[in-house]
Order: sequence, then structure tokens, then C-alpha cells
Amino acid sequence: MIDSGDRFYAPSGAIYPGGPSTWHIIDWDQRRLVSVTMNEELESEDPAFEQLIKHIDSLPPDVYEIHVSPDGNLISTSADPKDDETRCAYYPPLDSVQRPEGVQVISRSHLQEIDRLGPNVDLVTCPHSSEPTQKVSSPKPHFSPPSNSDLLWMRLPKHPNIVPFHSIVVDELEGRFVGFTSVYIPGGTLEENNTRTFKLKWLHQLINVIDGLNLNLGISHQDIAPRNLLIHEPTDSLMLFDFDFSARIGRTGYSEARNDVKGTLFTMYEIITRNDNLRAIRHEDQDVSLIEHKEWVRHPDVQLDRPVSEFRCVLEEWCERRRAGKQITLNTEAPNFLDWPPFPDPPLSEVQVHYVGGTVKEMKKLYDWKRTDLQKQGKTILKWQRPPQRAKQGQVQ
Repeated sequence: MIDSGDRFYAPSGAIYPGGPSTWHIIDWDQRRLVSVTMNEELESEDPAFEQLIKHIDSLPPDVYEIHVSPDGNLISTSADPKDDETRCAYYPPLDSVQRPEGVQVISRSHLQEIDRLGPNVDLVTCPHSSEPTQKVSSPKPHFSPPSNSDLLWMRLPKHPNIVPFHSIVVDELEGRFVGFTSVYIPGGTLEENNTRTFKLKWLHQLINVIDGLNLNLGISHQDIAPRNLLIHEPTDSLMLFDFDFSARIGRTGYSEARNDVKGTLFTMYEIITRNDNLRAIRHEDQDVSLIEHKEWVRHPDVQLDRPVSEFRCVLEEWCERRRAGKQITLNTEAPNFLDWPPFPDPPLSEVQVHYVGGTVKEMKKLYDWKRTDLQKQGKTILKWQRPPQRAKQGQVQ
């Protein structure tokens, strides 16, 4: 089940001085958008989250907006399409995506849900297999569709410390690329399950996989953190996953402020001390030297198989090797760099643009559309909404 703290996301809203305030809120559990209006002026979406959680599982599926009082009483609901702020993303045709040999393609309709792990992440079973597979779908009503990071992950060579990409997921309407699956590694991430004794060999494995990505393939993961690390218990190996922020070094999407050496230092500091405050700011403002030159005090609940000093020594030697070694500033400088065609753009759409002198029609690339506009045009719309998991407990969807 999705953690309650991760269930909602508010991509936009309308706030008026003195009130009222409306927040457009995505519920990752039901994969729907509900607008929450309150009479107060709300600079944060948190009060709207607090009230929505009281009602969301009992709202009819066609309710688009609710009006609630400060104490949480439901004043009114709206099923009027004019109040529907849901947007539909562009999904490219499968034949426009150049996929590597051996990558499977699975229809979304063939996947059976077992659990909902987080935003955009379900645990599913695939056809002809009883083994659970982690599915990363792309409902994302206010987000972009599958991106270059998906094209990157499916091209990575097999590595014992990288969670394998499993298959491309296409929709059942037009066979468009809507998401992907990866192999499921049970046991929880290092953030979720922090009771394990952390082993020095896992740090060596993390260093090895990062060096392989950065120095051999010209790839930067850009989101090294305990939440993106798993332990494969049969082999007692650390595994890296979630390539949502990954990029080719020096290319579009790459940020030196998110480099993987810096991310690894912060990750090990957080694992050992249970202090993640230093990364609770913009990446550009995070100063890794603050932890390089201070004592790391092991949290009393943290178990390590070696003294903290040995972990520090391994990290310091690695950082020195990376500083003294060849610097990859562009992915093509790596010996086995990966490259691929860019993600296909949507076709041009005619839109009305309002200028001071009047309204004109222009052709633009649109990556999402308001659902009600597509309905007026008679377009077929891919449906992502589903019942709340609480109502499906004990069932396979």
C-alpha cells in the first residue's frame, strides 16, 4: 500500500488573497485528480491534503472537485466536467521508439496488480509468469510521459548490482508506449528497511557500479540515495535502481550538482548517522565538504559489519582515485558510451494563442491536453483511474 505521506501531490492550484483556495491534487492510489477548495487563503497544499484524506476513498469516481470546511466537513461536491482539471499525457507509438534487441513488450491489460508500492509504482505479475514484477507505469495526469531516462535504463548492459529492466508496457488501445516494468527485488529499500547490518562489501559494490556507469558508459545516475538501493538477499548483493533522473554526462538532463560521487558520500553519511538534513535543500546548495571534514557519529540503532573508520577510509581512497583519474565531462569520452535517438516528439497540434491584438491559430508541440478538451473532440482517452486499494484488499486487480 502507498504510504500516506506519498499518496497525494498537488501540481497546481488557485489561491486568492483572503481566500478561497483551490488545490488540484493527484491521488496516486486511485490515479485520479480531485480539486479541493477551502474558504481560507492557503499558501501550502498540506491543509487540503489533510481534508482530502478524510473523504477520498468514499468519493464517487466521477467527482472532480470538493469544497470542505476548515474542520473537514464536506460542504459540496462537483461532478461537472467543467471542474475536471485532469490532463492526458502524450504517449509515443511503439514503432517510434528504437528499442534494443531482446526487450520484451507487454500490454498493460495483461498485467495483474498485486500491490501498490508508491507513486507510479505497482507490484504486478506478467503473463506466463508467477513471479512478481515491479511495474513502473505512467499515469502521470500532470506529468510527462515515458522519457529519455526510460530509453537509457533499457540500454544498460546487465550488471549484478543494477536492477534489470524487464519490459516495455503498451496500452491496449493503440499500442503506445505508456510505461515499463523492472524485476522486483523484495525486502524493501535501505531507507525502508534500515534494520539490516550494513556491510562494507555493499559499499564496494556501490562504488563499482557507479564507476562502471560514469567511467565506462558515460552515464550518471543522479539520484544515489538509500531509497534507491536494495539488497538482493540470495546473492547478498547491493542493487541500484530508479533511473528517473539519469542522463548522459554532459548532455541534456545532466547536472554536475547531482554527480554520483557526491551522492554516494551523502548516502553513506545518511546510512551511518541517520541524518539526512544536509540534503534537504537544492542540489546546487548541497556542500559535500561539510561531511568530508567532520566526524561521522554512528546512530545507536545502526549496525555495521566494520568500524565507521573503515567505511570512511574506503570512501576517501575512492574519492582520491576519482579526482586523480580521467575526468569524463562528456559521455562520448567514455570507452563504451551509450547513445540512442532522442525520444520522439508529438505531432504538431493547432492551438489558439491569445495576443493583445487578437487570437490566432498556431501549430505547436503539445505534450499533454486537458481531458475535457479531448472528450469534446471525440478522442479516445486512455483510462488510468481505479478503485482505492483499501476497497480491493485481498483481491487481485
